Amino acid sequence: MTLPLKTVAIAEHETALALTLQTALTRLGYEIIGTATNGEAAIEIVKRKQPHLILINIHTPIVDGLEAAKIIIPLRHTAVLLMVAKADLVLVHQALDMGVCGYLQQPFDPSQIGPVMEMAWHRFQIVTDLQKELSALNETLETRKLLEKAKGILIEQQGFTEESAHQTIRKMSQDQGIAIKEVCRSIIQVKMVLGKMAPKRVV
Repeated sequence: MTLPLKTVAIAEHETALALTLQTALTRLGYEIIGTATNGEAAIEIVKRKQPHLILINIHTPIVDGLEAAKIIIPLRHTAVLLMVAKADLVLVHQALDMGVCGYLQQPFDPSQIGPVMEMAWHRFQIVTDLQKELSALNETLETRKLLEKAKGILIEQQGFTEESAHQTIRKMSQDQGIAIKEVCRSIIQVKMVLGKMAPKRVV
C-alpha cells in the first residue's frame, strides 16, 4: 500500500536556499516538521520527528549529507533526498548504492522539487517493502531450521515420531505464549548443556 508523502524536513545551511525550499514545499502542500543548518541537527530531527522525507545538502557542516545519510537510512522511516551541485555528481552513485532515494541538482527550478521528492518517496516505499519481505522470509527460514533441529533431538532422545515432536513443540509454544523458534532454541540449548556434562562414574 502506497502512502502519500506528507511530512518533510530540510537540512540546508544557506539561509536563502533554505527559505526558497520552505516556500516551495509549503506551496506544494507538504508539512515541514523540522529544519536544520547542519547534518548533526538533521539526524536529531529525523530521530525525534520521523519525517517521511528529508532534503539534505551534501555539504552540510559538522556532519556532511553523506555521513548523515549513513545514520538516517538504517532507521528505515525516512527517505533521504540529497541536494548536490554539478561537481558532486561523482558521489551520486555512491549515495544511491548506500540507500539514498534520489538527488536534486543545484541550481534547480522550484517546479522540479515536487516530482523529484515524489519519486524518491516512491522508491523508498518499494525498498522498504522489499526489506520487510526479505526479513519475513529470513525469519521463516530460521524457524524452519530450528524446528527441524529441535524435532531431531526429540526423536533421537525421547523416541518421538516426527509428527508427535512437531505437535509437542507447537503445544509448548501455545502453552508458554512464546514463538515456536524460541521453544526450539530452548530444546537445542538444553541438548547442548546436557551434551557437555560429563557422565557420572559408576562405582
